[in-house]
Amino acid sequence: MPRLPIPADTAAFTDETRAAVRHILQTRKSMPPPSSYLTYAGQAGARLSDLVEHLRYHTSLSGAESELAICTAARAANADFIWNAHVKLGLQAGAREAALHAVDTYGPLDGLTADEALIIRFGRELLEAPQVSGDTFVAVRARYGEKGLLELTAVMSVYMMNASILRVMDHQAAADARHLTPR
Repeated sequence: MPRLPIPADTAAFTDETRAAVRHILQTRKSMPPPSSYLTYAGQAGARLSDLVEHLRYHTSLSGAESELAICTAARAANADFIWNAHVKLGLQAGAREAALHAVDTYGPLDGLTADEALIIRFGRELLEAPQVSGDTFVAVRARYGEKGLLELTAVMSVYMMNASILRVMDHQAAADARHLTPR
C-alpha cells in the first residue's frame, strides 16, 4: 500500500507536483509507479521521468538489450514490481526466456548468446560487486562503444533508483522485497 497518495492534477497537491504530473502525462501518456511518486519532487521528478523514458527507448541499445538490462537491475534490487512488468516487456521486445531465467535464478550464463551473457555479467558486477572488472569493462566497451557502455550503466542505475523509490514509497513493495529468497 502506498505510504503517500498517488499525486494527481488536483488542488490536493502543490503546484509544482501538479506541473510534474501534467508533464509526465503529456510526455508519457501514463504515470505508473515510480513515475507517479517522482512528481512529489516537482521539476526534478519530471526530469527524472524524462531520463527514464530516454534510457528505455532512445539509446543505441536494442529493446531486448535494454529490457534485459532493466531486468538485471530489478533482480539485483529484489524489486518484484519492476521485475514482473519488465519480464513481460522484455519478452515482447525479443529478450529470450533463457536469459531472463538466468537473471531470475542468478544462474550460470552458459548457453546464452555472447551479448546476453555480457549484459548480465556487467549488471551483476556493476550492481552487486565492489566494481566492474577490467575484463568486463573492456568487453562491454568493445561491443557497445563508449556511448553504449554509459547507456548500459545509466539504464541499470536508473532502475536501481526506481527500485529504491518503490521501497520508500510503497510499503507493500518493501514488505514483498523482504520475503524474496536471498541469492
